[in-house]
Amino acid sequence: MHADMGQPLVHVLVVNWKGRPHLKECFDSLLGGSYPNARFVLIDNASEDGSLEFFRTHYSADPRVDLVCCESNLGWSRANNIGIERALEAGADYIFLLNDDTVTAPDAITDLVAMAENRPEIGALAPKMLLYHHPDLINSIGIECSIAGTGWDLGLGRLDSPKWHEPRKVLGVCGGACFLRAEAVRKAGVLPADFDIYLDDLDLCLRIWDAGYEVWSCPAAVVLHKFSATMGQGDAARRKYFLNTRNRMRLVLRNFPVSKALSIKASFAVAELRSVGRALLDKEFWKVGAHIRAWLANLSYLPKALGERSRRRKAGVAKCRFWPLVRTAPLFFPGVELPEDGWYAEQQVDGLAVRPISTRARRAVQPGRLRVTCVNCYPQLGSTDIEVRLGADKVARLQTDSSEQVVIPVEHAGALEFTARTVFDGDDTGLGIDVGGWLHIEPL
Repeated sequence: MHADMGQPLVHVLVVNWKGRPHLKECFDSLLGGSYPNARFVLIDNASEDGSLEFFRTHYSADPRVDLVCCESNLGWSRANNIGIERALEAGADYIFLLNDDTVTAPDAITDLVAMAENRPEIGALAPKMLLYHHPDLINSIGIECSIAGTGWDLGLGRLDSPKWHEPRKVLGVCGGACFLRAEAVRKAGVLPADFDIYLDDLDLCLRIWDAGYEVWSCPAAVVLHKFSATMGQGDAARRKYFLNTRNRMRLVLRNFPVSKALSIKASFAVAELRSVGRALLDKEFWKVGAHIRAWLANLSYLPKALGERSRRRKAGVAKCRFWPLVRTAPLFFPGVELPEDGWYAEQQVDGLAVRPISTRARRAVQPGRLRVTCVNCYPQLGSTDIEVRLGADKVARLQTDSSEQVVIPVEHAGALEFTARTVFDGDDTGLGIDVGGWLHIEPL
């Protein structure tokens, strides 16, 4: 424990590259937090958008704040490694990696430290990341990974319900909000700089498992994240696809157990055939090229991966303690749909076009009369129960085991608000999203 203030010392590292619009919310939330012994470090990757000027003007006078200026854009891993090494030299007890497009709850760091201090076997913690624009939905409570090396956020797009409130063991922690025990990092090593970005956070967590620690979620600690589910466009999308493809191969080469080589090779081959086959069917030939480039890149990377394995074996930290948490299926992330104003994509139910809603949905309306039809697609799981409001007025309540219709008169322009009192769990329906009901709206 660090002597200052009688509390463990936490170094919060925020890597920034052209993130000027996010810095105020990010650092205002951190500096307004309850934890008394933390330093907040902005690591700037040679931004040219006014980030440095803004940061110096607003935060340089605060003794808790520090600034590291990189001469060029080092990428996420290398920039964070600079901050991690500085934190270790400064005697930090914990290191909190945080994206610049996040907002941290006031007690988040306090809750993370409390759980880590009570559980010395924990080497890394995943706070509950919620979607900034949909704060009732989860972004991540940890990382899952398949036998093919594909990683994805656990809980992404799911409703923040009681089923997610209990701490649990997780394979890894999303680098957007990753709380690390300094001693675990000393034993496991820093982020793999040759990953550049993507799956480097998971690689570190696998090594933390093998260093003798565990990785857990900490749902009490909340971080809002301005998450984007898109791949971007043009060169950015192609680079992201290539790095993800290359790095999942590297993750496997560096970490997965040799004793499971046959099943790993078979699953990996299936994953590659599926990916390349889908790219050919979709005539996305650039993806085929990305796979070929990834294979070639990892042929030359193989000696380095084997050297890393040898080093860990000699150090006694190559036991693959994480393996029981690796999933054999699915091989790839099954995908996620996020609602827009509370609405999911339209679907057909008995010839009627309906749209599922999350717990809340809004729709702008004009004067007139509207027929609202509520359909229950899973009556065996219970009744739908949706309250409908127009402004401050409650205008209807839709409760049904099959279907129900109401006609709503609208006297002036406004917004209909739908609030689901019951929710159909995505695990029970197999939909992968939590749905409050299915609605069809038409003017009369």
